[in-house]
Amino acid sequence: MFEFKIKNNNQKARSAGLGQARTGFFDTPHGIIKTPNLAIVATHGKIKLLNKTDYSRANPDLTISNTFHLFVNDKIKEIKKAGGIHKWSGFRKPIMTDSGGFQVFSLGWGKVFGIGKVARSDGISSVAGHLNLLSKNPVKISENGVIFNFSVLGGNNKEYKLTPESSIKIQQDIGADIIFAFDECTSPLHSHSYTKKSMERTHRWAIRSLKANPPAGGSKLKIQQALFGIVQGGIYEDLRKKSSKFIGSLSFDGFGIGGSFGEKQMADVLRWSLSGLPEEKPRHLLGIGKIKDIFIAVKQGIDLFDCVVPTREARHGTIYTKSGKLAIKKGIFAKDGKLIDRNCDCWVCRNGITRRELREDFSAKGGSASGGKNKKILGQRLATIHNINFFKNLFTEIREAIADNKLEKLEKEYYNYI
Repeated sequence: MFEFKIKNNNQKARSAGLGQARTGFFDTPHGIIKTPNLAIVATHGKIKLLNKTDYSRANPDLTISNTFHLFVNDKIKEIKKAGGIHKWSGFRKPIMTDSGGFQVFSLGWGKVFGIGKVARSDGISSVAGHLNLLSKNPVKISENGVIFNFSVLGGNNKEYKLTPESSIKIQQDIGADIIFAFDECTSPLHSHSYTKKSMERTHRWAIRSLKANPPAGGSKLKIQQALFGIVQGGIYEDLRKKSSKFIGSLSFDGFGIGGSFGEKQMADVLRWSLSGLPEEKPRHLLGIGKIKDIFIAVKQGIDLFDCVVPTREARHGTIYTKSGKLAIKKGIFAKDGKLIDRNCDCWVCRNGITRRELREDFSAKGGSASGGKNKKILGQRLATIHNINFFKNLFTEIREAIADNKLEKLEKEYYNYI
């Protein structure tokens, strides 16, 4: 189980200096993942707003759920009692869980700096260099682990602690097919010295995560899980290469590329991050899913992705089509009787739902009594189903283009997103 086979690594393109793109198959207990591929985010164990029928209509290839949010929302016992996340959610295909390491960033330094996963490059130099902000971080990081103080974060008065050992235990109880070692996701605004200390701590946490996770089929486990280690090192070439070499030398089943980047640094950071990883194991780029970034990463040799883009943007009325994005709430669609995308084979488009109809759903007013809220939720569900299918088709096209040595041509077809 968890055998990864590279089907096509496009040697012709490599020899021509056109990139490291490859296709493959990753065998898991709940099915084979064709790579490259995208995990659709199901933060709380299920894709937001979708019911079981919607799941079958959207039919994602795999999903990723959030260990931290399932933990703090007290869902772990419920999921474990149900027999694991597949039975609890009703989703029978492969599922990933992250480690909670991204929340160390998003609820900590991300709040301090006011940045997300990809920071604007022009903001890096203006903040880096005067990071005397340790006392302002609402997340307390130590060698042992991380304490999230919700009274500081604006929530309840509880404190939640994650360590490498507890993160692995929680992920074992959730029962996903692919789990991740606990790490600290750093910011591109951090200094070299801070990033180095964080990276070295993440390396020690990686060893602890491996010790806490017995091999698949071990006496402590009733299920088989693949454990991925995470490469860190921020925006610094020497640190990324060092982390890649160290994490790549450990007995992980695959690898994640973590951290937050400047938007113009992605190709370089990925090249450095992959430099020490074994070719024969899968590589996952954590939290990245914009189309221009997908093409950059695939050409560097990334196999798997996860991102909130398809579903979050759908809920806000952004619809993906091959010719570009549609802001469906705009007035120009009030009388548009065309299909959302005439070339789309998703359940929504196959059933003839028009742009006008979808806009009417999103524009519905009133509360539950008038049906306005339910109508708006229906629009968000339909948009989510469509966007998931769009990205599923995108990755199918990417795999075919790699096999046919036409990735550059396909990228140009998506120029509206580049």
